[in-house]
Amino acid sequence: MAAIYQRARPRRFDQIVGQSHVTEILLAAISQQKIGHAYLFSGPRGVGKTTTARLLAMALNCQRTSAEERPCGSCESCELVQRGSHPDVIELDAASNNSVEDVRDLREKVTLAPLRGESRVWILDEAHMLSRAASNALLKTLEEPPPKLVFILATTEPEKLPATILSRCQHFRFRRLTDAEIRSKLEGLCRQAEIEASTPALDLVAKVADGAMRDAESLLERLFTSGKSITLDAAEEALGLPPQERLRQLAEALVAGELSTLFDLANSFYQQGYAPRSIAEKLSLTLRDALVNQVSKTGDGFTLAIEAIDLQRLIHALDDDQERFTKRDDLFSLEVTLIKALNTLTGQLPQYYPGETVGESAERNRPATPEPTLPSLATEKPPEVAKQIPTAKTIEPPASKLNWHTVKSKANPQLKAFLMPAQESIQDFQVTLRYSETHKFHFAELKKRHDELVELIQQVAGQRYSLLIEGPGETLRKKS
Repeated sequence: MAAIYQRARPRRFDQIVGQSHVTEILLAAISQQKIGHAYLFSGPRGVGKTTTARLLAMALNCQRTSAEERPCGSCESCELVQRGSHPDVIELDAASNNSVEDVRDLREKVTLAPLRGESRVWILDEAHMLSRAASNALLKTLEEPPPKLVFILATTEPEKLPATILSRCQHFRFRRLTDAEIRSKLEGLCRQAEIEASTPALDLVAKVADGAMRDAESLLERLFTSGKSITLDAAEEALGLPPQERLRQLAEALVAGELSTLFDLANSFYQQGYAPRSIAEKLSLTLRDALVNQVSKTGDGFTLAIEAIDLQRLIHALDDDQERFTKRDDLFSLEVTLIKALNTLTGQLPQYYPGETVGESAERNRPATPEPTLPSLATEKPPEVAKQIPTAKTIEPPASKLNWHTVKSKANPQLKAFLMPAQESIQDFQVTLRYSETHKFHFAELKKRHDELVELIQQVAGQRYSLLIEGPGETLRKKS
């Protein structure tokens, strides 16, 4: 039996969801008989590129005489295109037909006249997978195709296609679908299947699909297998997602500073098999939803008793700590991440710096006491008394403790890529980065950017740290 996304595939242009900016132009071209010789459909996966290409092929070969009625979706020619068996409509996957020989074979076949319909249509899916040589071999055919031949290229990455290909095509960009557009179609599919589904459950499916209708339909098919009504709890369980209600409890405990509740909920998630990285990511999304609801007054009304700026700090703290899970994706890592996020919010945990004794650290972290009030000038006190009042001694604050994860999180993508293979160590205000023989390239590139790295260290922890970079046969030292 065909999958839902295959059975629910549109048969007419007016059934395509969310791409009216494309379908209206194509319908006008069909009605005026001004069809181009080459089209490029680009956009995210599952938003209707290949479906639209097939509808255009159906319209060009439909048996209805009126252009306004094409494609009808029900005549024999339209049915053949839908089944992929029309002799004049050829679909190729560029991922597996991307060599020069494949393109040359295509060029030999395009000269053939239509066998059944009015036009021959070649649909080339994943067109960005064509090799450069294959793209060059296709250029002449795209520029001057034989009569009654239409090329339709579909791709998720148009920027990878040569400019010479792009210049020969009418380019249409498909957009991601909104959650409301996806939910509306899912509701129709549920009615057809005579299965009840709650709005929150369908909202969740639409959100997980991330703008792709095909993904949403595939997820819905998974929920149909039980044959029962689709509730939010059932959808979360079937999709393997942590319950939204408990994620909100986790967010509320974080905002309230309830460390015991945080640990209990984190342990409960972990014991039920949810990955700590996933919990941290979903918690960030829950905080994001609360922030959007708070600043835009939209959504389902879920908010947290906290200022918007503090919500931003929490989201930033959780995002910065994602790198931790690449090394250890366990309960301890999740607990540490939650503690650091809580510390970001409250600022109540003490900070320790290299070289400090416990007493020095305790003295620096002690809450400030109010300054003594000087006597009023109106009181009659001898001048000597004022002279005896000690002046405050200016104490230079110690340098901030350097957190290497913070440095890497603040680095730009290029610098971060060169820092990733390095083994770092921090001792006595010296940062040491060591590169092995297999990472010569990263070492060489970092040498060119060492001033940029020093400046970044200064921004994070002040001026007292020095930088030592050790690579194959060379050492570079820099004082920050």
